[in-house]
Amino acid sequence: MGTEGYSLALLAKIEYAGANEESFQKAAESLRRLAELPISDKHVERITERLGRERADQRDAQVEQMKAGKLLPAHAQPPRVAAIHLDAGKIQMRAGDGKPGVREPHWSDTKVACLLTYTSPPGDVDPQPDPPKAFLDPPHVMRLCQEIQQVRSDPSTRPTAAKSRAKPAAESVVEKPHRLVRTAVATMQGTEAFGWMVAAEAMQRGFYEAPHRAVVGDGGNWIEPLGQMHFPGWVQVLDFLHLLVHLYAAATGAYRGQAKLAWRLYERMLRSAWSGKVGSVLADLQEQAERLGPPPPQARDDDPRRIVAKTLAYVRNNADRMNYPQYRREGLPVTSAAVESLIKQFNQRVKGTEKFWLRGGAEAVLQVRAAYLSDDGRGDEFHAHRPRGRAVGRGRLRPAA
Repeated sequence: MGTEGYSLALLAKIEYAGANEESFQKAAESLRRLAELPISDKHVERITERLGRERADQRDAQVEQMKAGKLLPAHAQPPRVAAIHLDAGKIQMRAGDGKPGVREPHWSDTKVACLLTYTSPPGDVDPQPDPPKAFLDPPHVMRLCQEIQQVRSDPSTRPTAAKSRAKPAAESVVEKPHRLVRTAVATMQGTEAFGWMVAAEAMQRGFYEAPHRAVVGDGGNWIEPLGQMHFPGWVQVLDFLHLLVHLYAAATGAYRGQAKLAWRLYERMLRSAWSGKVGSVLADLQEQAERLGPPPPQARDDDPRRIVAKTLAYVRNNADRMNYPQYRREGLPVTSAAVESLIKQFNQRVKGTEKFWLRGGAEAVLQVRAAYLSDDGRGDEFHAHRPRGRAVGRGRLRPAA
C-alpha cells in the first residue's frame, strides 16, 4: 500500500479511468461498478491531476536534458521512417478565483504532436500517382471540406465529441505507409515550450537518426518556425487535405453559381497539386485573381476575390512543402489525418459544452491522456517506477512518523 491508501495497481486504475472516461464522474462510476471501489468523482480528479503533474515534471526534466544536450535515444536502433504531425486544438477554460461556479468562460489553445514511425520502404516509384477517387467525387469532396472547415470554425459552434461520432470523410482515402508506433505530446503552453517538448520526445525515440524524417502540418504560421528551429533539414510537408479545402474554396468562389466550371477548375488544380506541379496550381489561381480583380480592403471573408487571393497566398507560402510525389516515394505521409484523429481522442476527454477547466488541471489531464494514447506502454510504465507519494485529498492516510 502506498501513502495514498491504495495499492499501486488500484492507483493505476484510478488514473486510467480519470484519463479515459469522458468525465471524472463517469470515471468514479466505472470504478465503483468494475473495481468495486467506492470513490468520489472529486477524489478521482485529485488523484488524476496529481499524477498528471508528476508526469509533467518528468516531461520538463527531459526538456531540460534536451536543452543541455544530455538527452539520449531510448533505443539503439533508430526508425527507418519517422514523421511528426503538428496541430492545435481548443479547450474551454474558466476563471480560477476560488469561487463556486463558472466565471469568465473562454476558449484557449492546446498544442498537440503525433509522433509516428512507419515500415514503408522508400522506393523509386510513386506508390499512388493518381489522386484518390474520393478527391474527385463531388459529394465526398463537399463533405470533406465541411468536416475540415467545421474544425477550423468558431469553437462554440463545433460539435462536441459526444455529438460527432461519424466516420471522418478524410479517413482511408490516401494510401498510407504502414504505421508502427504512435506517441503523443500535448500541452497548453506556448509554441516555444511545446517545440522543446516535441524535440525531447523525438530525441528519445531516435527520430533524429532516422534516414527519412518529416514534419507534417496544415501551413499554420507557427509550424514552420518550430520546424526550422528544432528539425532543420527534415522534409516539411503541407497537409494535402488542408490544401484541398483551399483549392475547392477558390474554385467555387471563382465560379460562384457555375458548378461545372468550378468543378473543372478544382479538378485541374487538384490533379496538378497531387502531381507536385505547383507552378500549374499557381498559374490557375493567378489567372482567376486577375479575372476577378484584387479584393477591396473592406471585402468580406466570403468575397470571391478575397477567397482566391488568400488561396493564392497560401499556395505561394507553402510551395516548398508540396512535392507530394517525392514524399510518397520516400514512404512519408502526405496528410495530417493522424494528428487530427489524435486531437479528436483528446477532445473526447477534455472538450464538451459543460466542461470548463482551470489551467493547472487541464495541463495535468492532458499529460495523463497523452500517456495512455501512446503505444509504447508509458501509461503503465510510469507506475512501475513511481516512488510512493504523500496523501492525496482530505482524509487519506498520513505517512508514518
